Amino acid sequence: MNNEAIAVKLPVVPIKRTVLFPGIMMPLTVGRERSIAAVEAAMKTEEKTILVVAQRDPLMEEPWLEDLYTIGTKAVVKQIGRSDEGTIHALVQGLERVALLKVEQAEPFLLVQVRRLDHPTDQGTEVQALHRAIQDLVTDLPRLIQAPGIQEAAAAFSSEDNPVALAYRVASLLNLTVQDEQKLLESSSTIELLRSLYGSLSKEIQILQLRDKITSEAQAKIGKTQREYILREQLKAIQQELGEGEGEENEIPDLKKKIQDADLPSHVRKEVERELARLGKVPPTSPDHQVLRTYLELVLELPWKKASEDRLELSTVRQVLEGDHYGIKEVKERIVEHLAVLKLNPTAKAPILCLVGPPGVGKTSLGQSIARAMGRTFERFSLGGVHDEAELRGHRRTYVGALPGHIIQAIRRAGANNPVLMLDEVDKMGRDFRGDPASALLE
Repeated sequence: MNNEAIAVKLPVVPIKRTVLFPGIMMPLTVGRERSIAAVEAAMKTEEKTILVVAQRDPLMEEPWLEDLYTIGTKAVVKQIGRSDEGTIHALVQGLERVALLKVEQAEPFLLVQVRRLDHPTDQGTEVQALHRAIQDLVTDLPRLIQAPGIQEAAAAFSSEDNPVALAYRVASLLNLTVQDEQKLLESSSTIELLRSLYGSLSKEIQILQLRDKITSEAQAKIGKTQREYILREQLKAIQQELGEGEGEENEIPDLKKKIQDADLPSHVRKEVERELARLGKVPPTSPDHQVLRTYLELVLELPWKKASEDRLELSTVRQVLEGDHYGIKEVKERIVEHLAVLKLNPTAKAPILCLVGPPGVGKTSLGQSIARAMGRTFERFSLGGVHDEAELRGHRRTYVGALPGHIIQAIRRAGANNPVLMLDEVDKMGRDFRGDPASALLE
């Protein structure tokens, strides 16, 4: 038949995130001005027909012809009603596939010329085989989909003789994407339509079966007193199916990436990976989860292999010390001697410099000058009033509110593993039943 002979003009009602198939009833809520005008124009005609076509972009509020798919469905408006807000609620039934040809009118509604598209009649062996295979698969839908009328619909499918009508009715029940639904609508032959539907139907049934398996596995682990863990247990079951491990949260991949990117010594990396595996098995609500995560974050923040480059030029050291401090000649000479020994034997365990004097004579600023002369970072922390050795060593990480010791915190702040550390006000440390911090300094 000549396509031009059957070309007709239809008002367009674009829809979002779904496709109307021929033979299917669908409720429509029409709120856009041009769509309302299109429905009103159709209701003034004897046929009451419109063109229902899916948008390519569901976020577009005023789509034009190029924003719509090229194949839609001619539909008849069965019922219509209006809300107080002016929105139209219509019940439409798909009649046949049509191809969009050209725009006849843009305002007040979109009017396009279309031509009818028929599926070629094909009753070959493959069509019959696909027809029966789809009917067999459909028998599983009532068990997997909890929807009103699904039992009656599945029974009707088994007696449907028209393969095209069967395909459209089944597709309207599945949770398919707009792209998949449009692919079915645009199928050029019955075989292509049935093949696409069979693939989508098989995939959907597998997803539904897997969902039921995940739900049953999760519910088996949940007691009457653990209803609040339903979502977490379902997540565990999903991760088991994906092979990602139990209890792995979004933070686990982030920590894994940080460990891979970090330049850690081999023994540290081994310990960190062991603790990360433990973290993956601890529920997020457990106190141990926060403890392990804080510990791992601290270890990854430490500058294990990052060091400042030394500039041990004694002439530069003398120049910096003389420029920053007046007098205290003996102190400056002792510092230069200390650095000279360090330059000759960098691996030697040289004694720690102890600066003694009243407040304001420059003890702390001497430490800053030493760091500047050597090209190292400088960190200072005060020990005045410290009574607990845990403030130096760090608390046991199982304690609530546990913190790393002052020395570890200083190294983390410095960003290098060889900073100049100034332990200020050592003489003002306390001593009580919790221990003697001065004894801990011997280490």
